[in-house]
Amino acid sequence: MYLGKLLVQGFKSFASATELCFDPGITAIVGPNGCGKSNIVDALRWVIGEQRARVLRSDRMDNIIFNGTSKRRAVGLAEVQLTIMNTRGILPLEYSEVMLGRRLYRSGEAEYLLNGVPCRLRDITDLFTDTGMGAGAYSVIELKMIEEILSESTQDRRRLFEEASGITRYKKRRADALRKLDNMKSDLARVRDLKDEISSRVRSLKRQATIAERYLRYKSELNCAQLTLLQFEYSWLAFEEEDLAEDETRIADHCMDLTSKLHAYDAQLEALRTRFVSEQQSAEANRQELVRHEQRVAELEGEIRLGQANLKMIARDLDRLLLEGETAASESAELSDDRESVSSALSAAMPQAAKAVQDLDGAISARDTARENLGLREQERNSFQGTANDLSQQRAGIQRLVDRLQGRITHLRIEEDRLSTEQESGGETDAGAAKAVEAANHALEEAKQHLDAARSERTETETANEALARRITHAEDAVRLAEKGLAAKLGETKILRDLVDAYEFFPDAVRYLSARTENIEVTALGDLITCEPKYRAALAGALGAYGACMVAKTRADAEEAAELLRLGDMGRAYFIVLENVQDRPLVNESPPNALRTLVRLREEDCAPIVDLLLQDVFLVESLEEARVMLNNGRGANDRYVTLQGEWIDARGMVYAGGDEEGGVYSYLVQRGNLQEASDACSELEEQVEQAKNLLTEIRATQRQLNLKEVVDRAHIAEAKYAEANRTAQNCTQIHEIASNRLGELRHRKSQVEQEILDLESEVQSHGDELQESDEKLAEIQKHLKLVDDKIETSTTQLEAAQNTHIAAQAAAVKTASECDRLKGDMKRLEQHRMRLDKRVAQQGRDHAALIQAQKKVGAQVHELTLKLDDERARRKDLDNLSAQDKAREHESRVELEQVNDRLRKGRRALQEAKQEEADVRVKRSAVTARLEDMVHRASEEYGTKLTRISENTEIDEVALREEIKQKERKLQSMGNVNALALEEYEKENERLEFIETQFSDLEEAQSTLIRTIREINRTASKQFIDTFVLIRENFRELFCELFGEKAKCELDLTVPEDVLESPIAVTARPSGKRPVSIAQLSSGEKTLTAIALLFAIYLVKPSPFCFLDEVDAPLDDVNVEHFMRLIRRFSSDTQFVLVTHNKRTMEMADRLYGVTMQEEGVSSLVSVRFEEAMAMAG
Repeated sequence: MYLGKLLVQGFKSFASATELCFDPGITAIVGPNGCGKSNIVDALRWVIGEQRARVLRSDRMDNIIFNGTSKRRAVGLAEVQLTIMNTRGILPLEYSEVMLGRRLYRSGEAEYLLNGVPCRLRDITDLFTDTGMGAGAYSVIELKMIEEILSESTQDRRRLFEEASGITRYKKRRADALRKLDNMKSDLARVRDLKDEISSRVRSLKRQATIAERYLRYKSELNCAQLTLLQFEYSWLAFEEEDLAEDETRIADHCMDLTSKLHAYDAQLEALRTRFVSEQQSAEANRQELVRHEQRVAELEGEIRLGQANLKMIARDLDRLLLEGETAASESAELSDDRESVSSALSAAMPQAAKAVQDLDGAISARDTARENLGLREQERNSFQGTANDLSQQRAGIQRLVDRLQGRITHLRIEEDRLSTEQESGGETDAGAAKAVEAANHALEEAKQHLDAARSERTETETANEALARRITHAEDAVRLAEKGLAAKLGETKILRDLVDAYEFFPDAVRYLSARTENIEVTALGDLITCEPKYRAALAGALGAYGACMVAKTRADAEEAAELLRLGDMGRAYFIVLENVQDRPLVNESPPNALRTLVRLREEDCAPIVDLLLQDVFLVESLEEARVMLNNGRGANDRYVTLQGEWIDARGMVYAGGDEEGGVYSYLVQRGNLQEASDACSELEEQVEQAKNLLTEIRATQRQLNLKEVVDRAHIAEAKYAEANRTAQNCTQIHEIASNRLGELRHRKSQVEQEILDLESEVQSHGDELQESDEKLAEIQKHLKLVDDKIETSTTQLEAAQNTHIAAQAAAVKTASECDRLKGDMKRLEQHRMRLDKRVAQQGRDHAALIQAQKKVGAQVHELTLKLDDERARRKDLDNLSAQDKAREHESRVELEQVNDRLRKGRRALQEAKQEEADVRVKRSAVTARLEDMVHRASEEYGTKLTRISENTEIDEVALREEIKQKERKLQSMGNVNALALEEYEKENERLEFIETQFSDLEEAQSTLIRTIREINRTASKQFIDTFVLIRENFRELFCELFGEKAKCELDLTVPEDVLESPIAVTARPSGKRPVSIAQLSSGEKTLTAIALLFAIYLVKPSPFCFLDEVDAPLDDVNVEHFMRLIRRFSSDTQFVLVTHNKRTMEMADRLYGVTMQEEGVSSLVSVRFEEAMAMAG
C-alpha cells in the first residue's frame, strides 16, 4: 500500500487546486524558506484526521483556510483529498484505491469523505487504527518531533510504541471498561444505600399499616353519618335555589322586552349610518378627483420644465462636438510628420545590423576550435588521473583496513583489561547479592507479621463500625418519626390557631373588632379566661351572653370600638370597661364550689371582671342538687350551675335543655385544644432533640473508632509487605544475574585473547600491499605533470577566442535592439492614426443625432403646454361639487345624533333591569355554589352523588350530629394515623424487591466487567512486551550501524509491573562518549538516535508511507549518507516523502517536486531537475 496522489485547494498558501502524484520509493520536496513546503505535510496530517490546531501551526482551525493576498481574495473553503493505493489490503476495505477527503468552510462547518461518500471523523480514525498511519502515528515526522521523541516527557515516545504494537484499540476498550466500572461502583453504592433505606422504611410502614386498617374502619362509619347529614342540608338548599330561579326568569323576560326596543333603534341608526357613509364616500370620491387634477397639473408643469432643460443640454453638446473636430485635425497633421522621421532612421540601421551578425559568426567558429583542442588535452589527463585515483582508493582502502584492525586490537586490549577488572568486582557483587537475599527474606517475614496484625485490627474495627452504623440507622429512623409527628402536630396547631383567630362562634361585631385590635385597646373575654375541660360547659352556661363581650381598658376605648361598629354597620357588642371595675373590692374567700375559683386568668388585672360576672355562681352536680341548695337558702343573687351548663337562680330563672353548641363554649373548647396541641408540640420538640442528641453521640462514638486510620494502617502494612516482597524478588534476581554475568565474563575474556592474536597476523600481511601501491603512484604523477603543461597552453588560446566572441556578440545585440525599437515606434504611430480616424467618424454621427433630438424635444414641450391649459379650465367644476357634498353631510349628522339620544335612554333602562337580574343571580349563584360545594365534597370525600330527600322524610338531625361527634372522638383518641400506610407499605415492599433484583444484576455485571478488563490487560501486555523486545533489539543494531560498534543504547520500561502505562526510557551513548542524559547529545546525534528508533519500529511494523519534514537539517554530510542508506534500505516496504534543503538527500531521491511562490503569498508546484532543485533550495 502507498500514497497515490494528494490534491490541495484553499489550504493555507495553496489557493488554487494543486495535485502531487507519489510513486513508490523516495520523493523529495524542495524549495526556498517560506514557500509553503511544510504546508503539504500539514495538509496530509489534516486529511487523515488531525484535530489539534497547534500541530498544524495555527491558533485556530479556521486559520488553515487561504486568507487572501494583495492580489487575490480570500476563499471560503479549504479542501484536501488523499488517494491511497490499498494494494496490500492493509486498510480494512474491499477497494484497491481509497480516496479520503476533508473540507472546512469559513462558517465553521466541516465534512469528511470516504470514496466521495460523507462519513464521520470516527470512521476515518477507526480506518487507520493500528496501521501506523493515523493522525497521531509515526507516519509523519517533523524536525521538532525529534526533540519530543527523545524528551523527558515520554508520552509521544510511548504512543509510537503503542501504535507499532497494535494495542491502541485495546487501551481504548480498557479505558471505556474502566469508566463503566467506576460508574457501576457508584451505582452499586447508591443502590446499596437505597436498599438499606427502603428496608428500614418497609419495617416501619408494616407497623403503621395495622393501625391504619383499624383507623379506616372507624373512618368509614363516620363518613356514612356525615353523608346522611350532608344530604339533609343539600335538600333544603335545593328548595331555596328553585325560588330564586323563578325570580331570575321574571326579570329576564323584562330585559328581553327592553332589548327588542333597542334593536329597533339600532336598525334605524344603522340605516342612517349607511346613508351617511354613502354620502361620505361620494364626497371622498370628489375630493380624490380634485387631488388627482392637482397632481396632473403638477406633472405637466414638471415635464415642461424637464423638456426645456433637455433643449439647453443639446445645444451645449453641439458646441462641444465642433471644438473636438478642430482638435482632431491638428493631431492628424502632427502624426504624419512623426511617421516620416522614424522611417528614415530604420532604413539607416538595417545594414549595420547585418554586418554585426557576420562578425559574430566568425568569432564563434574560432572559439569552437580552441575549445576542441582543450578537450583533447583534458581527456588525456583524465585517463592518467583515473588510474591514479584507482590506485589511491585501493591504497586508502588497505590503509583504512589496517587502521580499523589496529583500532580493533586497541579496543580488544582495553576490553581485556576491563573484563579482568569486572571479573574481580563480579565475584564481590555475587557475594554481596547473596547477603542481600538473606536480609530481604528476613524483612519480608517481619512485614508479613505486621500485615497480619493490621488486618486483624481492621476486621475488629469494621465489625464495631457496622454495629454503630446499624444503631445510627435506628436513631435516624427515630428522628424521622419524631420529626414527622412534630410536623403533623404543628399542622394541627396551625389549623386550631386559625380557627381560634377566626372567632367563628362569636357574633359579627366581636369578629369585626377582634380583627382590628391593632387600632383599638379591646379584647374578647374568651381570650382572657380559661378552665379545666370538664368545667367549660358550666363556665359557658354561667357567662351566657356575657361570654361574647369585649373588655376595654378605658371608656374611651369602648366608645372608639362602638364607633367602629357603627361605621362598619356590624351590629352591637357588650363592653366591660376595666377601669370601671378595678376599684371593686375582690372576694378573698369563697366556698369550695364557687365557680370563680375554677377559672384561670391569662392576665391578673382581669380578676375584678371574674368577680363581677361569677361572684354568686356555684357549681353543683345536677339541677336537683341546685334546687335543694336554693331551698336551704343562701343569697338573693345565688345561681347554681351544673357541669352540663344548665343553671337555676334564686329568682326562679332556669336555663336548661340539650347540649349547647357554638358561642363561648365552643370557643373555650377550641382554646383548650389549641393549648393542648401547643403543649404536645413542646413535648415532641423535646423528643426530637433527645433523638438527635442520641444520634450525635452514636456518630461521635463512630468517629472515635478512626476506621479510616485503621484501614490506612492496614494499607500501609500491605504496601510495605508488597515492597518487601518486591525487594526480595529483586535481590534474588540480582544474585542470579551476578552469577550469570561472572560466567559470561570468563568466557568473553578467552575470546578476546584469541581475537587479538588473529588481528596482529592480518595487519602484518597488509603492510606489503601498501608499499607496492606507493611505487605505482609515483610513476603516474610524472606523466600527469607533462599533460598539465599542454593544457595550460590550450586554455590561454581558448580565453582569447572567448573574449573576441563576447565583443562581437555585444555589437550584434546592440544593433538588433535599435532596429527592434524603431519598428515598435512605427507600429505605435500607425495604431494612433487609426484611433484618431475612428474618433472623427464618431463625432459626425453624434452631431446628426443631437440635431434630430433637438427637434423632437421641442415638439413635445409644445404639446404638453396645450394639455396644461385644458386641465386648468376643469378646476371650477370640481370646486362646485365639493361644496354640495359638505351640505349633505351636515344634515345626516344631525339625524344621527337624535337617534343616538333615544338609544342611550333605552340602554340605561336595560342596564337597571340587568342589575336587578344580576343581584338575583348572585344570590342564586351563592346557593348554587354551596350546592356544588356539597356535591363536590360528597364526590371527593365520600365518592358518591348527592340526591334530594323528599320533604316528608323525617331525620333526627340532633341524634345524627351526636353520633358524628362520638365517632370523631374515637378517631381523635387514636392520635396521628398514617392513612396511606397500607398503600405505601405495598408500594415500598414492591420497590424493595425490585431494588434487590437490580442490586444482584449490578454485582453480576461488575464481576463480568472486571474479568473483561483483566483479559484486555493480559492480551495487550503480552502483545506490547513482544513488540517492545523486538524494537529494542532492532534499535541496538541500527544504533551501532549509525554510530559504530562501540556505541551503546538501551530501551527500558521504568515501571515494569505496569506494562500498559509505564514510561519508556531511552539511553544513547555514541562511541567515545558517556553522556548523562539524551539532552547532552548534539542535534545531529539526537536526530540519528531518533531515526534509529523510528526505523527500529519500522522493522517490526512498517508504515505504508513516511513523511520526513527537514529531519536531515542538523546532519553533516557523513551522517546524511548514513541517513539516506537507511532510507534506501527501507524504501522497498515504505514510501518516503522528504522535505529537504540538503543536496545529498536530493541526489538519492527518485522524484523531485519544487514548491515556489511565483505570485506573492500563493504556493505553486513544479517538477524540477536536480540542478534546479539545488538552486531553489539555495
